[in-house]
Amino acid sequence: MRVRPVHIWWIGVLLFLPSCLLWGYFSVMCIWKFKQLGSLDWYGFTHVYLPLVAALVGFILPLLCLRLCRQSSWRVTGWAFAGYLAVVVAWAAADIRHEHYQIGGHDYPNGPLVDGHRYYWHVYFTWYFIPYRWIEHGIHG
Repeated sequence: MRVRPVHIWWIGVLLFLPSCLLWGYFSVMCIWKFKQLGSLDWYGFTHVYLPLVAALVGFILPLLCLRLCRQSSWRVTGWAFAGYLAVVVAWAAADIRHEHYQIGGHDYPNGPLVDGHRYYWHVYFTWYFIPYRWIEHGIHG
């Protein structure tokens, strides 16, 4: 089998497949338990629906490109994939910078008065592959 330019889109498919599986699992659980996925307010929109759309776009767009760009050159495919990566990384940075995480909590090894807000954690279903601490606080923060 020969590697063709279109095969680069498999990276996007494989990168967002776990996101879509996480969203699918937790969506079914939330709908089953709470009878809804998220609230229809600003919080639900920014923390549930936009990240869900990002996961779906991140997964479906490469699938479409695998189908539609079979005859594209390395140059066209490379530029298209670079554009896709730029949009995905910008979307991730904006989402993470505003802390639109799906699950979060604190660990207090020495108690909440001593540790404060130091030992918090977040789970981003869509952006699981992004080092969120770098974006939330800057690389030096």
